[in-house]
Amino acid sequence: MNASELGMLHTGTLSPSRSDRRLTVLLTIFFLAPLFTAAIPKLTWLFVVILAVALILSVVRRIDDWRQLILPNPALISFLLLAVYIGLNATWAAASGPAFAKAALFLAVTLITFAANNAIGQLEGRYVHGAAVAFVAGASLGALFVFFELLTGGAVTRWAMNSIPLLQPHNLKHVTVAQGEVTRLRFADLNRDVAILGFNLWPALLVLRNFKERVSRVLLSSVFFLTTTMSIAISAHQSSQVGLIAGSVVFCLAKLWPRFTVKGIAALWCLAFALVVPAAILAYKSDLNTAQWLPSSFRDRVAIWDDTAQRVIENPWLGIGARSTRFFRDSDQLPQETINSVRSKASAWHAHDLFLQTWYELGLVGVILIALGGAVVVLRIPLLSNEAQPFAAAAYTFFVAIAAFAWDMWQSWLICAMALTLLYLSTAAMNLDPCKARTRFG
Repeated sequence: MNASELGMLHTGTLSPSRSDRRLTVLLTIFFLAPLFTAAIPKLTWLFVVILAVALILSVVRRIDDWRQLILPNPALISFLLLAVYIGLNATWAAASGPAFAKAALFLAVTLITFAANNAIGQLEGRYVHGAAVAFVAGASLGALFVFFELLTGGAVTRWAMNSIPLLQPHNLKHVTVAQGEVTRLRFADLNRDVAILGFNLWPALLVLRNFKERVSRVLLSSVFFLTTTMSIAISAHQSSQVGLIAGSVVFCLAKLWPRFTVKGIAALWCLAFALVVPAAILAYKSDLNTAQWLPSSFRDRVAIWDDTAQRVIENPWLGIGARSTRFFRDSDQLPQETINSVRSKASAWHAHDLFLQTWYELGLVGVILIALGGAVVVLRIPLLSNEAQPFAAAAYTFFVAIAAFAWDMWQSWLICAMALTLLYLSTAAMNLDPCKARTRFG
């Protein structure tokens, strides 16, 4: 080893070949993450870890102190407080073990995501640009894959189930089997895949916004937008459809009045927690659960929301404990009521609404912490460049729609999907305007 190589090791500077290998690895991960998570959404946890580790390792030798990556800011502090409270709340949960596991997951995802997000601000320009382009390529292929699956009734998924013994379904409720082969999938089984497309949409469009050649930029953006929106439109996932419409409206508003729109999103986020309980009770009393002009899934939710809201009133301060609704449902400890309803009011494993589920399981303390954490993240959007702010606002709006109508708030894949979205947005914003984006909003 010669003197120059020793000097490079001493200063932490990588050799060109080592640097190229790290770049190749990072680009490969940014390409595979949106592609594989669109095809198999439950892999989001794996790619959060892989992507975060790759980002951190790409910069850790270039900075004086690795602790720079977890320097506290208002967003990090609010999420850490929430993680601590979830852990405390788990002590009185109906099933403490699973509740503690969710608290640990939330804490781990918070720390690794914030560290990786800070690492993005330390990346060299070619790393950022390469990662952004690789992400768009992966997201585009992921969108095409999901679109193909929707058009063909899950042809690739059915082929995999029939060809690979490990993937053969154990629950025949969601598939049709004829002569030992899966011949049909339930359309709703692709809802997670569709939601991932919605999460990828706005970060990818932000990357494409930076393409210098106008024809390529318009063509690629149009193809990607149409593929994603058509996939969401023909899917069975109405929450993603609502999120797409709401996100598009917010995008337009943020283009015109960015600061006003961002403050409005933060205010509505907090207001949703304040109004969700009386709104749920009022909706049921107004017989919206039997209104034939509403989709059946929404009518079902009205009944579920009313039941949850009534139970919130019984224990409003600290809640019944994280993830406890599912435990009570599994053990049949919840009474059933079918009066004035299209279904039994307590027949759900969760509230199908983050705002209500937070009240029910975490109580007022949890409501305050989650409302604060979300508002802090939104109010950091103005730290991005003017061009990036509408995309970030639209992406957050899509998440709010999913949170308000879709899955259990403790779904691991969903928590990790949001973490990936934050990293994609940060990379896209950094690629668009490196100087402005170094402040980062996460």
